[in-house]
Amino acid sequence: MRYVCLLVLIALSSTSSAQSGQLCFATAETYYEQVYCQLQARAQTKNLPLFHEFRKNTENVQYSLLKRLAERNSIKLPAPAKKTASNAQQKNSLKPIVSSAQTNRKKEIGQRSGNPVSEKTLPAYVQSFNNCQLLGKSLHCGEQIYALVVNKANHRLAKNVLSPDNKMELPDYQQGDLDQYLGAAYQRYIVKMCDIGLGSVTMTYKKFAYLYQDLQVKGLNFSQRFEIMYSFLKKDKASLGVSEVAILPTGFRPGICTPLGDFYVCDHAGRNYIFELQ
Repeated sequence: MRYVCLLVLIALSSTSSAQSGQLCFATAETYYEQVYCQLQARAQTKNLPLFHEFRKNTENVQYSLLKRLAERNSIKLPAPAKKTASNAQQKNSLKPIVSSAQTNRKKEIGQRSGNPVSEKTLPAYVQSFNNCQLLGKSLHCGEQIYALVVNKANHRLAKNVLSPDNKMELPDYQQGDLDQYLGAAYQRYIVKMCDIGLGSVTMTYKKFAYLYQDLQVKGLNFSQRFEIMYSFLKKDKASLGVSEVAILPTGFRPGICTPLGDFYVCDHAGRNYIFELQ
């Protein structure tokens, strides 16, 4: 009997370990966490703590843990930037999503009223775009219905979306409004994640924008890093199963949602929930 119990415990432990390694890039929120995922994909994390333990460490400790393995695997690993008061405030001062859909909506309202458009002059429901009702797992916004996005099994995906030819292709920032750029890049990110059936494991806009800042500070190319991330996610998705069940948490409300093209993206307690136009 004791032998049987031991076998069960070993099996459960192996299952838990396998699950913890699935879709690592989908949960990576910083460059060092992405590097950890790259090493994990190459089976090079034997001497590293488990991912959830690794991310609890400070950036300096993470750098020390990764440095030798990154060099051995030819992965660029810039040292952490020195912390300043302004850097410390950046993560908590990120602006909301600015999408072309929102900008055009404001212009449209201004044209109708004949008044200059600003956030202060718009009605509250227009400022927040929260004129929606949650019915079950759908957002009803006027005559439009947005259904909660769930992960999709591979047989339900479009043909060849997991092939190397399918790229994320985030635009590079050239000049102009950075918030506008990040809003457009985030919209592209959401579409491409849904394309490969991983709509339920997308990062929130705040995390997306913070990762941009993290990569900029380290002198790394934002769009290239997301291309690397996407290539690893496609490989994982091709071989791993995903749950197609999504449950909205208690306390979820439409007021936390923001429109983004054909989607509403909702940041609830740091986790992303996406609704797609039907």
